[in-house]
Formats: sequence, structure tokens, C-alpha cells
Amino acid sequence: MKPLAALLLFSSLAATAQTCAPPTGLKTEADAARIQQQAMALLPCLAHPDPRLRDDIAFEQLSAWSRAGKLDAATLLRLRAELVAVLDAKPDAAGVHQPFAVLALAEVARADRLKPFMTAEQRADLVDHAVRYLSGVSDYRGLIAGEGWRHGVAHGADLALQLGMNDALSAPQRQALLDAVTAQVLADHRHAYRFGEGQRLARAALQLQLKLNPDAAAWQAWLDGLLAPLQKAKAWDEATFTDLHNLRGFLWPLLAGVLDVADAEQRDKLQAPLQKTMRRLP
Repeated sequence: MKPLAALLLFSSLAATAQTCAPPTGLKTEADAARIQQQAMALLPCLAHPDPRLRDDIAFEQLSAWSRAGKLDAATLLRLRAELVAVLDAKPDAAGVHQPFAVLALAEVARADRLKPFMTAEQRADLVDHAVRYLSGVSDYRGLIAGEGWRHGVAHGADLALQLGMNDALSAPQRQALLDAVTAQVLADHRHAYRFGEGQRLARAALQLQLKLNPDAAAWQAWLDGLLAPLQKAKAWDEATFTDLHNLRGFLWPLLAGVLDVADAEQRDKLQAPLQKTMRRLP
């Protein structure tokens, strides 16, 4: 989408968000055609400052319909196009629209993973947007009373997870997603995660690694890279303790995920180096 068109779309959605009025009877709607219409009508609500409208109604209903298979391919493609345009536009002042567009895109990516409807080009474009978004998140706000969630890192990790599990992706695409996930483990050395971000990042990282199936050297090199900032620290200051906090919050759920891997050979290959790395933590 051209920059001017993306800007116009964003401006339109932002204005509409102020008067967002979700259709009534969403949870009991059974008419297939009306569900497609109502799904599109909910999109502006993802930008609404009221967390009840944004999260509890708009996102939850879109997710429910998607997971129940009630959104057809044409609607999912329209959702994809409009949500990607949100990522191409300037963020809204409240900082809620893009994170919720990404979370909704994770549902679109999940639907495509289970029953493909995107072209290879559309899927590759979504991977590119996911990588740029997650690696570029600098707003680390999670849950704020009265304002609800931003949770950009966690939402970006969810999109990386759903894309990375898709068998249609190439190894370079998965590696790009893994690099974006890895880039946010330490939150730019300045923010201590408090809202489960490490767990969401770890879940995405593990699934991407399982699909990439790294050899022992590549797995160890990735683990060493996670630990490197702590080893290079010259003094134990606030930033160093923040890094340690975030790394622990990532590695423990990563280990839990590894222990739950069904394939014994894969599990054994990943577990021992990970545990050894964790024992090196201060």
C-alpha cells in the first residue's frame, strides 16, 4: 500500500475509533454473511482507547470467529490488508492500535497456518512486517489500570509464533523471525518485563528453533549470544540487573518448553546445553 493511502486509512480508523459501536448480538450471531460484515466493522475498535471495546469485545470476538472457522478466506485477506496498513502508518497517540493490529494478525496467521489462503508473496510480506514490528518495539508498556494493554512485545511474539509454525515458511524467513524475537529478550537493556513477555518470547523462540532444527553448535552459539551482554558487563548496575531479570524470565519458560518437547531426540539435544547455560547465570 502506498504511504498516502496508508495514512488516509489510518486517519479514518483513528477517527472512527472515537465513536466505535460494536454490533449487538456478536456472540450469538449465526448468519455467515453477517459475521463477515461484523468482523470488518470491529476493526476500528482495535484503536479505541476503551480497553473493554478494544480487547474484551473487538479482539476477543475476532479471535473467537477465526478459531471457530467462521471467517472466510476473503474476509481474512481483507483483515490482513487493513491490519498491515495499520503497521505501515504512524502509531496512534495512545500507542494501542499497532499492538492490537499485530495481535489480530496473529489470528490471521494462525488461520492461514491451519488452512492456507495467502499467496506466498502475501505471507512473505506478513513475515517482513512481523520482523520489522517486533524488532522495532520501543514502547514496553504492558497493562495500565484504566488504559488496558499495549503489550507490543508479547503480541509481536505471538505473531512470530504463528508464522514460524507454518510449514510454508523458508528457513531464512524463520531465522529472521527468530532474530527479531531474540532482539527483544533483553528489552534494549532498559526495561524490566513484568507481564509475561519472557514466556511469550520463549514460546515463539522454541517453536522457531524446532522448525530450524539447529545442530549442536548453532544452538550453543544462540545460547551464548543471549548470555554475552551479562558476560561483557563491566559493573553490576541497574541495567545489568535488568538484563539478568529479563534473561531469567526468558530462559526458565524456554527450559519448560524444551522439557515438554515430544521428540526425545530433539529434547535431549536442546536440554543439556540450555541447562548448562542457565547454570552460568550469576
